This record gives sequence, structure tokens and C-alpha cells, in this order.
Amino acid sequence: MTKDGDFVDSHLLTGRPPKLLLIATGNMGNAELERLLERNFPAIAPALQANSFVELSRDKLIVHG
Repeated sequence: MTKDGDFVDSHLLTGRPPKLLLIATGNMGNAELERLLERNFPAIAPALQANSFVELSRDKLIVHG
């Protein structure tokens, strides 16, 4: 799990890390981020089990593959 775009480049180019959850929310307080993750966890877990790259924004979960 990261907010750092460099991990996306590494994942796409080298497959490392093998699974990646990108948090693409911009600036957000920790409490708000925690609520966002809790709300979306039921969808995040299976998406990461079936795919290698998932992105969470403020309003949607995007499965990249």
C-alpha cells in the first residue's frame, strides 16, 4: 500500500512489488484515510487477491490488473 507513484512505475516495469494498492486521494488526514480504507476494504481485499494492481481514490476503486 502506497501513495508514492514511484511504486507504480516499479510495479509496471519490474513486477515489484508483486501486489500494489495505490492510494490516490491527494492530501487527506489520517482519520479520513482510515475511514476510506475501512469503507472500501470489503472490495479491496478480493480485488488484490485476483489482480496485481488496484487503485483507491476518494470515490472509486480501480482495478488495473
